[in-house]
Amino acid sequence: IGYCPQFDALLEFLTVQEHLELYARIKGVPEYKMKEVVEEKLAEFDLWKHANKPSFTLSGGNKRKLSVAVAMVGDPPIVILDEPSTGMDPIAKRFMWEVISRLSTRQGKTAVILTTHSMNEAQALCTRMGIMVGGHLRCIGSPQHLKTRFGNHLELEVKPTEVSSSELYKLCQTIQELLFDMPCHPKGILSDLEHCIGGSNSIASESDSVAEISLSLETILVIGRWLGNETRIRTLVNSTPVSSAVFGEQLSEQLIRDGGIPLPIFCEWWLTGEKFAVIDSFIQSSFPGATFHGCNGLSVKYQIPYGEDSSLADIFGHLERNRGQLEIEEYSISQSTLETIFNHFAANHST
Repeated sequence: IGYCPQFDALLEFLTVQEHLELYARIKGVPEYKMKEVVEEKLAEFDLWKHANKPSFTLSGGNKRKLSVAVAMVGDPPIVILDEPSTGMDPIAKRFMWEVISRLSTRQGKTAVILTTHSMNEAQALCTRMGIMVGGHLRCIGSPQHLKTRFGNHLELEVKPTEVSSSELYKLCQTIQELLFDMPCHPKGILSDLEHCIGGSNSIASESDSVAEISLSLETILVIGRWLGNETRIRTLVNSTPVSSAVFGEQLSEQLIRDGGIPLPIFCEWWLTGEKFAVIDSFIQSSFPGATFHGCNGLSVKYQIPYGEDSSLADIFGHLERNRGQLEIEEYSISQSTLETIFNHFAANHST
């Protein structure tokens, strides 16, 4: 049996090659095969350039490589790996996964028992897995079986069509006219507009480009009342992550940093929010129990309930029939991730 502990158990003054030779002898590798076996592991784990270095001089990633190589030396029928990629950078981690996968599944020499908290690592390496919570094995099976059996929802990601230039220009013109029609004393209109729009250099006549107008916080609040949705404006001011306020966080930061937001950018945010409000209403009414799970660029994510009575074909059909009306550019539906299933078991145990 080969074993790789979670924390490296290396002899700090032995070199990489000496480690492999030592454990090869302990595992009974014949002397005439020693050189071949050691060189094979040095090549497989990309440790040739470190072969003559004492282990205490190695980086954390190379120490993990050596620990796994020690476990694998001699091709034991069973290898137990405890968090084998702990502390490794993403590139080294992927390399390690490739080596372990090649030695176990592709060459068929070794059965690997792996313990890990990383669901990505489990999915990359395991053909059969179990989830243990509180010392009890809660489920076991292939990754696909666990997703099908315990994934009680689907991940839905929706991206609407882009705001058209005509829609954007029309709203910009409407807001510009509203700003100039703002009720105030005739003698004070210039100073009021300077205060609301952000300075005399930002004031534009109806023939000027709307791009020159910068909206201050006070003006944005007024516009929200005019447009009949002050709540959405509050999400911008407070940078609240809601489905109808995509990329509001960036605009909120710009508002704080610059003291204003260019009118066209505000209008694009507003019109995009309108599209998402329609989509959100559709999702909530079509899939009772659906929950908003954040924004990703110009897309929004939902979790929608999925059980034995649900049909994936019906869900796709319903979305496809309404795609044009909702102005959806693209959407995707995927199963629950293993991470979500693991968190579900852990949450149920804690309660």
